[in-house]
Amino acid sequence: MENKKNPDAPLRIAGGKLIEARLVALNAWGPHRLEAVATKDDVLYVNDSKATFLDATLESLGTIDRRIVWIVGTWSGDMAEAGVQKVLRDRVSALVLFGPMADGGEDGLPEHIYRTDDLRTAVFTARELAQPGEVVLFSPACPSGHGFANYEERGAEFKRAVKDL
Repeated sequence: MENKKNPDAPLRIAGGKLIEARLVALNAWGPHRLEAVATKDDVLYVNDSKATFLDATLESLGTIDRRIVWIVGTWSGDMAEAGVQKVLRDRVSALVLFGPMADGGEDGLPEHIYRTDDLRTAVFTARELAQPGEVVLFSPACPSGHGFANYEERGAEFKRAVKDL
């Protein structure tokens, strides 16, 4: 199956069908979806907290035309798939994980992964890793949790941390 927006982006299949709700979510741009928060030291900080599943994050990674320091909420076994790994190699200079690693998640871990205990620390770690001209993308690729009620609360915390840099 081909992604008509981006033929190189992998499409995820569940039960033999593309999940229609995911397509709708990918097209719902607005607050918390690829929202520019600030530019500091020639690094753009982008809030994509609405990306609560891997497909949405892959779409975001494919949309940004610069190298990315990706802040992710959970590392799962799905991220070891060849298509996902290609996107990571092509787009991501470093990855900051602030949440759990799912069973089987060790497969496909990139070389440049940094673990933190919370989102705020992840933002400060990403600031240290990002090079001028890069983007720090907060795109969790997982449902809210880790002390957050929803993606809006999680995105607000990201924005507060960016403002405190």
